[in-house]
Amino acid sequence: MATTGAAAEDAIRLIRAMDREFMDNVSAKNAAGIAAIYADDACILMPGRPVVKNKSEILAFWQAALEGPVQAIALNTANVEVSGDLAYAFGTNTITLKPAGEAPREEKGKYVVVYRHESAGGWRIVADSYSND
Repeated sequence: MATTGAAAEDAIRLIRAMDREFMDNVSAKNAAGIAAIYADDACILMPGRPVVKNKSEILAFWQAALEGPVQAIALNTANVEVSGDLAYAFGTNTITLKPAGEAPREEKGKYVVVYRHESAGGWRIVADSYSND
């Protein structure tokens, strides 16, 4: 059952602010800022790749992505639902890539993210899954 009322509205507002923080950190090539959005035991699930587990692997993943072709990520979160200390969001994204020696290109995709409210750190991502269209 979804949580309603002021607590849910606050959670949704904070999660949408995390979207902005994520996009700003990608643009600034700030892998540490991105990793800070994830819980210590989080994971990233991508098609055709092993699971990226825990904050240290997530930091390394984002460092490599931002030192490599990832230039920007635009998130368009369509829905956020909150139930107690868990929430999920899903939407579409556009990733701007610039591989070495190539013209920039955009890849369109979709994602679902699961969040957990942590007493000391507010909302954090615990599972992040995306795929290209």
